[in-house]
Amino acid sequence: MSDISTLKEKINTKTFHFILLSLITVGLYSYIWLYKVSMAIEEVTHIKVMSTTFLIGYLVFMGMGSLLVQIFNPVASGLGLVWAITVWSITVIWCFRVRKALRTYASIEHGFKPRINRLFSVLVTFFHVNYCINALPRDKQKHEDKKQLKNEAINA
Repeated sequence: MSDISTLKEKINTKTFHFILLSLITVGLYSYIWLYKVSMAIEEVTHIKVMSTTFLIGYLVFMGMGSLLVQIFNPVASGLGLVWAITVWSITVIWCFRVRKALRTYASIEHGFKPRINRLFSVLVTFFHVNYCINALPRDKQKHEDKKQLKNEAINA
């Protein structure tokens, strides 16, 4: 059994720094982070969340979408919007895969299910996943504290 903080240490990115890096690099850091996190999750949890084909397809979609945005044509603008929604949907799918992997890992290896809000996973995608990974050790400690209080109440 690995320590619950192994994943946090492997990724080693605070959420605030991740947001700043994403803003400064105009979103490019998010793609590097996506690959880094996917590989770390697969290594620690032994659950595959993203294939190389998925990553390549995602990056191709992003690149083609950025080309559509630069064309000043009503049809291209409409296609760009559809493209953006498609890319966002793929991002949400990835976030839910990671959410499922984290909950399964925490449940099987550490005996608790962390709370990972679905709405935040949809609204702030990568940033929420990063926050949840960083919060895993704290969530486990809260779970153990509740368990200990419950046992003390039963014994009293």
